[in-house]
Amino acid sequence: KKLKSTSKYIYQTLFLNGENSDIKICALGEEWSLHKIYLCQSGYFSSMFSGSWKESSMNIIELEIPDQNIDIEALQDGLIQQCGETMKETINVKTVCGYYTSAGTYGLDSVKKKCLEWLLNNLMTHQNVELFKELSINVMKQLIGSSNLFVMQVEMDVYTALKKWMFLQLVPSWNGSLKQLLTETDVWFSKRRTDFEGMTFLETEQGKPFVSVFRHLRLQYIISDLASARIIEQDSLVP
Repeated sequence: KKLKSTSKYIYQTLFLNGENSDIKICALGEEWSLHKIYLCQSGYFSSMFSGSWKESSMNIIELEIPDQNIDIEALQDGLIQQCGETMKETINVKTVCGYYTSAGTYGLDSVKKKCLEWLLNNLMTHQNVELFKELSINVMKQLIGSSNLFVMQVEMDVYTALKKWMFLQLVPSWNGSLKQLLTETDVWFSKRRTDFEGMTFLETEQGKPFVSVFRHLRLQYIISDLASARIIEQDSLVP
């Protein structure tokens, strides 16, 4: 079972469920069991809890909200936006896919954009087994199809990365190291080559979902190199 992304976990567990709460905020006829450590990220609450205000020592705070345009839904939206800012500051190889999914759920387009930018800049240089498992076909299609994908050396590296990614999409239970991944990938596909009956893997039912991703490979730059062309032919993945 996948762990929830940090921001979604905070929102669900600490905000909605109020686990281990140390402060109760009352407003708009509702009560929230919250946490001072997160509220203090707001300048308003930071000064309230650390200054000489009487509220600094209280466990229940009554908030007066004079603006009639602010309702429960608006408060929820504000919190989600704040989570979005936190997400953008903490994108890394472990959080990027979870953040991208959460951003889609909550309509945080700026977070989705930031996640894609991170992946475009780091996919080829920060290859990671868990990252490959989490990257969906749709996201990978966007990355490989983008002219902004950072490739340090040659297009063959993109093909090799896609081959490893496809293996992990098909065998998500594999839990070896990154060093073992390419060898295991080649062994797995070679065992199935005899079942293709003259077809490449992408022409099989198992391979068809990945066609839209591999279609973005610039094969002309790969087959111009004899050694790379031989690997492509031997793998028999691409039509």
